[in-house]
Amino acid sequence: MYQVAMYTTIQTLLSQGKSDRWIAQHLSINRRTVKKIREDLAMGLSGPEVQERPKKLTNYEEVIKGLLKKGLSGQLIWEELVTEHDVAVSYATVKRYVRTVRPSLSNAYVPILTDPGEEAQVDFGELGYFGSGEKRVRVWVFCMILSYSRYAYYEIVTDQRVETFIRCHIHAFEFFGGVPHSIKLDNLKAGVIHPDFYQPELQAQYADFLAHYGSIGMPARVAYPEEKGNVESGVKYVKGNFLPRFRPRIYANLPEALRQWTREICNKRLHGTTRKVPQGVFEAEEKATLLSLPAERYEIYRIEKRKVNRVGHITFQGNYYSVPYIYLGQRLIVQSNGKLLRVFEGLEEVALHPLASGKGQYITREEHKPPHKRHKSRCWYLEELQQIGPDAEAFFEALEAKEPRHWQAKIRGIIHLTQQYESEVVNLACRRALHYQALTYLAVKNICQKGLYQWQEQEPLDNLGGYGQELQQYDQLDFQYT
Repeated sequence: MYQVAMYTTIQTLLSQGKSDRWIAQHLSINRRTVKKIREDLAMGLSGPEVQERPKKLTNYEEVIKGLLKKGLSGQLIWEELVTEHDVAVSYATVKRYVRTVRPSLSNAYVPILTDPGEEAQVDFGELGYFGSGEKRVRVWVFCMILSYSRYAYYEIVTDQRVETFIRCHIHAFEFFGGVPHSIKLDNLKAGVIHPDFYQPELQAQYADFLAHYGSIGMPARVAYPEEKGNVESGVKYVKGNFLPRFRPRIYANLPEALRQWTREICNKRLHGTTRKVPQGVFEAEEKATLLSLPAERYEIYRIEKRKVNRVGHITFQGNYYSVPYIYLGQRLIVQSNGKLLRVFEGLEEVALHPLASGKGQYITREEHKPPHKRHKSRCWYLEELQQIGPDAEAFFEALEAKEPRHWQAKIRGIIHLTQQYESEVVNLACRRALHYQALTYLAVKNICQKGLYQWQEQEPLDNLGGYGQELQQYDQLDFQYT
């Protein structure tokens, strides 16, 4: 279909007295087309009549708008129309229609203005690959821009890890000579776990870092690019103004070249939006409003994830470190500054260890073991036996004197007997076993089982040299030296 331009051209030629044949020949169109347009012009039409085809979803426009207001995506809207409203329509059709409806629902853009020192925006932007010897290095640029003055800091990085993200913040704060009251960040994986504006869950170390500097993190809402427009423009400015100047693309020269460009061009230009020079506004109005830098730099930790093995330890740099037994099989976050190892479950610190030297060592804290496997001190055993009775305590002292290195298992067994027998019974059993010097757990157990704890202690006959007891009494004990 020929558009308005063709109608205007034919109208001009007709006014010059040109025939339909001449017009068709010179415009390379059919004479019938020229005739049709001439008739339309005679009827007062300045262009073809547009016959708008009815859209398949016109009758469901209000339904679609209501679903958009609820935050549903195009996919979910399509599923709702098909299942709930029985509309035979493809997802592609719904997607195209949603694009035409959505602008009428969006709010008009209102510029976001901030006070001096109130906010800085941060983001990463990819710059591509640069040569480094025989290899190529993938490079990003970290960007922090003060929202009021547009004063900017840029830094070249080769990864987007949390520790890199924090280190760049520290360098930016020191470049500014102060700290902005809040940091507006895009939903970066390094800084934000869940992109929830109303209840943002920042990475544990990033939140701790900001607290150290007295600032707070404010993630930008998803699908609201205007909230972080300053830093996005800053990244585009680096790509459009700095990169074309940087030749050749050698990585070793890149960091210093970017610093020089930031000093001499970026912060001294007339800003396209504010129509002011960022450096001049920063020094005159904003620098004094920033928070003071703390006395000491924040100590950055290396952050990784580790799975707790079946014996309740995680591996880190070739050694094994214990965590509470309740985290068996779970993946936990570990942080290290080269001296200490901190272990987190979410935002909660669950273990702290000094880093061990060497390899293959097990570093285990007793409180991380299940209660029944924890090492018990001598005082603990003694207190437990004192609750059983004085004879049990005497039995323990005699056994310890006889077996100073191997008494724990036997005493644990005797303490465990109190779950089956009264403490008085176990105490009397210890008394009889001690009398006959049967210093074993099995001897005490057999006395309890056979009821031999009820007996009258007899003095040995002196004229028999201490062997005045009946041999049958020894046989009844049925003890073993184990």
